[in-house]
Amino acid sequence: MLRTHNPVRYKEANHRIKLGWAAFGKLRDIFASKIPQCLKTKVFDHCVLPVMCNGSETWSLTMGLIRRFRVTQRAMERAMLRVSLRDRIRNEEIRRRTRVTYKAQRVG
Repeated sequence: MLRTHNPVRYKEANHRIKLGWAAFGKLRDIFASKIPQCLKTKVFDHCVLPVMCNGSETWSLTMGLIRRFRVTQRAMERAMLRVSLRDRIRNEEIRRRTRVTYKAQRVG
């Protein structure tokens, strides 16, 4: 379990991550389809990231929280590309393929 100095912030971050997965799940048909990746990226940037970022501008982000959001976002990107962890594709390659906005850049 991640420990932060402010358990309320940790709880709110978990809630935002769950809402992000819910938004991603509602759009799963789009992300699983064979439409061009550039369109999937636009949908992700405009429909999923804002849900995860909402309110995070007021948080003082710790490295632990940034890591949690990064791992969540990377898992969503892997799902968009239909790539498993077993495929052993590097994170840099996934980032290059999806060209999704990195959440910490959006907040910072």
